[in-house]
Amino acid sequence: MEQVFRKFLLRQDTPPHPTIVSIREVCARLDAVQSRFQQETDPDLIEGCIFEMESLRAQYRYLLRTAKERGIVCQEKRHLWDE
Repeated sequence: MEQVFRKFLLRQDTPPHPTIVSIREVCARLDAVQSRFQQETDPDLIEGCIFEMESLRAQYRYLLRTAKERGIVCQEKRHLWDE
């Protein structure tokens, strides 16, 4: 489910709304942190990755809420983190 939504957001076939661009940026940064997290061995760096992922997830939730309030919709109705 997560990958389907990300693929939809990362498509470049139509000019995106600025909020969608921000969501795409947060998703790309989250992917990078998750990759780094999987390769880290130092406990302090692992902890840093965890905090960074939580921060990015909070930004993602904020951007989704903002998009919804502004009436920005996409064809896929799936979210990365259902709450």
